[in-house]
Amino acid sequence: MARLKCKKCGNVFEKSYMPFDSMVRLGPLRLYKCPACGKRSFFNLMSSVKDPITWPQQEKIQEEQTVGPQLTEEEQERKRIEESKYEKA
Repeated sequence: MARLKCKKCGNVFEKSYMPFDSMVRLGPLRLYKCPACGKRSFFNLMSSVKDPITWPQQEKIQEEQTVGPQLTEEEQERKRIEESKYEKA
């Protein structure tokens, strides 16, 4: 995983390298969309920045983790059944 910094908004995020993820290339640079601001720019996947990760924000991650355990067993079972209806066999 490479730690990338957006030149437009300044947020730092992690991106795993996928060989055919971006078809627009300039040497080690790849055209990606920043998950924080939604703007496209060139990122160097071969070098990682040392700055701490700022996207996604830690508060949002903690909120997402606390949503799951608050459901009762009955609600979790209903959710599982509802999601299984849409699974492809």
